[in-house]
Parts: sequence; C-alpha cells; structure tokens
Amino acid sequence: MLVLAIDSSTNSGSVALISEEGIIGETLLNLQETHSQRLMPQLVNLLESCGYKPKDLGGIGVALGPGSFTGIRIGLTTAKTLAQSLDIPIAGISTLEAMAYNLEYSRGYLCPMIDGRRNRVFTSLYRANNNIEVESKESLINIDDLLSQLSEIEDDIYFIGEVAGVYKDKIIKMIKNPNFLNSNFNLPKAAKIGELALNKLISGEGDNLFALTPNYLKRSQAEIQWEKKHNQ
Repeated sequence: MLVLAIDSSTNSGSVALISEEGIIGETLLNLQETHSQRLMPQLVNLLESCGYKPKDLGGIGVALGPGSFTGIRIGLTTAKTLAQSLDIPIAGISTLEAMAYNLEYSRGYLCPMIDGRRNRVFTSLYRANNNIEVESKESLINIDDLLSQLSEIEDDIYFIGEVAGVYKDKIIKMIKNPNFLNSNFNLPKAAKIGELALNKLISGEGDNLFALTPNYLKRSQAEIQWEKKHNQ
C-alpha cells in the first residue's frame, strides 16, 4: 500500500511517501509560507519526484495535533479532500505519539512536548520497553506542574521536542534521570506519521473520513473571542 503522509501540525512540517518496503520520499514544508492552496502542489511534487501519481495512492496519513491550530486545520482539510476525491482510506495520528515513536527502540519513559505558550506544553507520557505504551493521556499543562508530576520517576525520561531545550535547566533541576536529544529526534516527522498510518490502514483500523477531527487540546483564540462576543 502506498501512503501519503502529511504533518503540518508544527513549524517543522513535512510530507512523506511510505509503503510496506519503507520510506520512499520525504520533504520539508515551509509552513510560514504554506497555506491550503500551496500545500497541494507540494504533495503532487513529492509524488512526481518519486515516480507516482495521485491515483497510485492507497491511503492517507495525517497528523491531528496538538500544535499549530492553522497548520493542523490546513493539513487535515487537505488530507480529507484527497481521501474523498481519490476514494481511499485515511488514518489520523497524534503528533505527540509520532514524536514518541522517534525513540521506539529505547527503554524508559518518553515525554514528547510541544510549545503551548505561557509556560505550558502539550504533552503525554509513554513507556518504551520493546513496545510503546501510553502512561498518561495528552494534555496542555504548565511546565512546572508537569515536572512536579514526573519528579519521582527513577528511570530514564527522554524529553522529546525542541521546547525541551527551552526548559532544560528546569528539567535538570527537577528530574532525576533526564535525557535530551539532538534535533533529528526532536522533530515530528511525516515519515513516522506515515508508518503509523500504514499500520492502522493495513489492520483495517482507518478513521471515518467525516468523523475525523483535529486534536487542538485547547480552543483557538478565534473561538475564544467568538464566545466572548456572543455571550456579552
């Protein structure tokens, strides 16, 4: 099965082409310049550079967030449009889960983090030991509260994400056995989204196209302003 994967949930967006044989191609997105009208040509360019056409696709994988509201919306809208027009299945993947799978062969706790602003992070906790198990659900939490919750863990904790560098001093102070990664492992990758989506689709666990929704974990500023305006 040939799967096109889209991750525009963070500033380090990418698109990838995956099959059972592995990664066929992957390219980075300039999300400061990318919007819905520009994303589709980049997807087509990736396909053509790998020798394929849209009709060759067997499925779509897409990052659901959390992360950038605009990026998540653009990526999911594009993915659903493609899946519907080509009549192929779609699978949504958590951005945090995909980041954790960057270290799927590690041992210890995995704590992927995405900047949520105002000293908050989008995060979840996983345990890696030959496979990856979810230890806590995804949330938006103050960094001090998160580190307090993790402070009693004796095992290695791998902090994944560029924002981990921002809070590195706090993490070292509060966590017993912290581990930090180079940039190659810190970024969410469309290739990993594609791998996870491919596994879901092969297992017949794709998502309902019309029920698939973004995972914002918090309301956008536009939604907050709309609610304030209409509740006055």
